[in-house]
Amino acid sequence: MSNLSTTDKLRVGVIGAGFIAERGHLPGYQCHPQTEVVAICDPNEERAHKVAQEYGIRHVFADHRRMLETEHLDLVSVCTPNALHAPATIAALEAGAHVLCEKPMALTVAEAKTMIETAERVGRKLTVGFHNRFRPECQILKNLAEQGTLGEIYYARVSMLRRSGIPGYGSWFTNKKLAGGGSLMDSGVHGLDLVLWLMEQPRPVSVLGVTFREFGSRGQGLGGWGADIYGGLQQFDVDDLAVAMIRFENGAVLMLEISWAGHSISCEWLQLLGKDGGAELDLDPSEGGTCLRVFTSLHDQPVDIIPEVPKIALDSQFLASHPALSAFPNMKFLGAHQKKIEDTVDSIVHNRAPLVTPQQALLVTQLLESIYKSAETGREIRFKEGASYAET
Repeated sequence: MSNLSTTDKLRVGVIGAGFIAERGHLPGYQCHPQTEVVAICDPNEERAHKVAQEYGIRHVFADHRRMLETEHLDLVSVCTPNALHAPATIAALEAGAHVLCEKPMALTVAEAKTMIETAERVGRKLTVGFHNRFRPECQILKNLAEQGTLGEIYYARVSMLRRSGIPGYGSWFTNKKLAGGGSLMDSGVHGLDLVLWLMEQPRPVSVLGVTFREFGSRGQGLGGWGADIYGGLQQFDVDDLAVAMIRFENGAVLMLEISWAGHSISCEWLQLLGKDGGAELDLDPSEGGTCLRVFTSLHDQPVDIIPEVPKIALDSQFLASHPALSAFPNMKFLGAHQKKIEDTVDSIVHNRAPLVTPQQALLVTQLLESIYKSAETGREIRFKEGASYAET
């Protein structure tokens, strides 16, 4: 239970001062009237001080445990490398804070379950940063699905492909021990969560997955952020392409194809086929292009619907005072993170479930773990009721 009133300000701490904190969480908190970021932590103290100065954060730490001991925080954002999500989240929960953890929730199902058990035991909120759910076009499609416009969804396909876009080459992003995986763990996790949410979280029964490492291991396909910073032939032991087929208990099938690099078009796209209608959602449309199209029929005639998608209003004064954000090319990214912060705060103040529940994030983690296990063993992974998975 939250004992905060609707006028109290939440004392916020951020663990990790990298890109997602600087361009996602911190702008969201500073635009929110009920939050004050009082502390930030990063083992790279120079970077932490730089970010703290930009956002007017008073206290800087190199160790998150020290921050949690001294700052008495209400809410903590965990924006660390993936391998640290679970330990940092558990420490923050144990310190009495609610937690917004970046995606993926954890590297393993066991870690994710411990995070949930800890949150339940200490009575604090836990949510995960699947910000695409908060994009207006995704919200519209979700509403249409809930209203029955598509009918029962029996097939879904997610394609998130880059021609040349391996991010953070030589950083923790391309280090399996720290990241847990590559393209699938980075961008694929977003597509997987989004389609599961649109399909009302169906229960999986089997997973067949394959991964490839064809570009990064040769120092190619480095069009993502960080290539100019790290450079050279660095460690790359993660996937740059992952494909999977997931079958569900209700008979539905999901096809997933995710890449950081490949000889293909670049796209972020998903398709839903239902018994009464279908939809295509383009998460990265060309300038002036259509991001959402719905297919149905009227009087036995095919009908295409292109819903009007509103823009998320961003704080113009705040953007003007932060030149780096004003020049940031993806305003949809900033807007979705702003809405994510709003939902997290509202769930705490009004003691309700956040839009992204930890149980939903656990399902994503189960599927990620199963795809990688299938790729490693070359076999289909079968789920059993009451267990994470069991091999056939």
